[in-house]
Amino acid sequence: MKTPRLRQSIMARSSKLMGMAARIAGHEITQQVGDRLSRTADNVGAQKLALRVKQAKILTESLSELKGAAMKAGQMLSIDASDFLPPEAVQILTKLQGEGSPIPFEAIVEVLKEELGPDAVDALQGLSQQPVASASIGQVHSARVGDTEVAIKVQYPGIAESIDSDLNMLKRLASTWLSFSRRPIQLDGVFEELKTTLELEANYLWEAECINQYRKHLSDHPLFIVPAPYSQFSSSRVLTLEWISGLPLGKWISLPPSLAERRRVAEALLELYCQEFLQWGFVQTDPNPANYIITPDGRIGLLDFGACLNYSADFRRDYLKLVRLLPSASDEAIVEAGIEFGVLDEREEAEPRELFVKMMKAAIHPFDEKIQPFAFRDPDYQKQARQIVFSFLQVLRYTAPPRKLIFLHRKLGGLFNILKRLDVSINLRDYWERMVEHPWVFEETVQLSIPTPSSSNSPGANADHEVSST
Repeated sequence: MKTPRLRQSIMARSSKLMGMAARIAGHEITQQVGDRLSRTADNVGAQKLALRVKQAKILTESLSELKGAAMKAGQMLSIDASDFLPPEAVQILTKLQGEGSPIPFEAIVEVLKEELGPDAVDALQGLSQQPVASASIGQVHSARVGDTEVAIKVQYPGIAESIDSDLNMLKRLASTWLSFSRRPIQLDGVFEELKTTLELEANYLWEAECINQYRKHLSDHPLFIVPAPYSQFSSSRVLTLEWISGLPLGKWISLPPSLAERRRVAEALLELYCQEFLQWGFVQTDPNPANYIITPDGRIGLLDFGACLNYSADFRRDYLKLVRLLPSASDEAIVEAGIEFGVLDEREEAEPRELFVKMMKAAIHPFDEKIQPFAFRDPDYQKQARQIVFSFLQVLRYTAPPRKLIFLHRKLGGLFNILKRLDVSINLRDYWERMVEHPWVFEETVQLSIPTPSSSNSPGANADHEVSST
């Protein structure tokens, strides 16, 4: 039996994406006609809500089937745009965060045999026919190695080969939408960053390197657990890890846990981010809540390290240099710093410059000493911040999303949403003083060697690669 290619061909996947876009656009046009015929604001509001829910269903169903880069883009939307969409639409899109539609077990077995060899597959006892999780790049099955339970992540066939075609099509769609708005924003850098990150995520040898790096950093940590990889049962398309039992973070929150338990988890996640960015310069940039598990003894299991990125010491110094300006610098100085750092195009006119300053000041508002401890569910702050960001994005004509900040700020935004769901209040002034006001001595970025997929032709090919510092 040949492994199904999951709409691998450029024509098939492009056709699916274009069909999805056409269906969404068709509903939008129908809605606009309906708005003209509606007589009351209530009717218009109800119809628009129904439209957004219908469009979210189309998006979720289509991207779940396509998987790969296309589904990953939908996951980013479900996290990054959650504050801009109605709750009904967010609830549907959130399905992309944890699960996609699984592929047949026979296809999984074929991948395992291709990557590991028949003998290694035979050594995986009790391999579950149903996946315990399925997402954009691969799905996870449980098994045993001897007496030890393991999780086996198997990459969908054809996913790595589809990245270029998926991103080219998404880029064409985005460029078309921008042309309608008559904004000459260049997205080349954004899609180059997406391509680099997705290629890393599709290389499970790279993820194994990242896991070992996190295990090294957190080996003595009392709260975090990082699963150990099994190199003899792993390759560029198969990753076998120690099994961690527990509840996904979202389910754990719904129990619900006590305020003390929620605060402990929230503060640990904040502390981890500070270490990742400021100390290590090595950040797991995927904030999907499904990447965190709360174990029965209250520890936090960390999962999915494919989206780890390096940030140099110079980049981190420049980042904090901009942040340090915000509380006291003039508007002109903030604009100039934003242009110098590459987050604002110098061609922008007065209105986007003014809104840029407001947006930057809103970003540091949670650290204001007058409002501590900061309540992450503060509806007034959320409403104000959303409106400023929305207004800023509406008036931009030249500024593209800064490629080096796309995934870093995605992590920050996702972390903020997790803390909001945890419904905690934390004194953030302590973090501000440690991160910004205290002179920081940066560790140089750890540069991991990126194993090539061709090195996975034999079982155990990803055994212990060297890690070098620059």
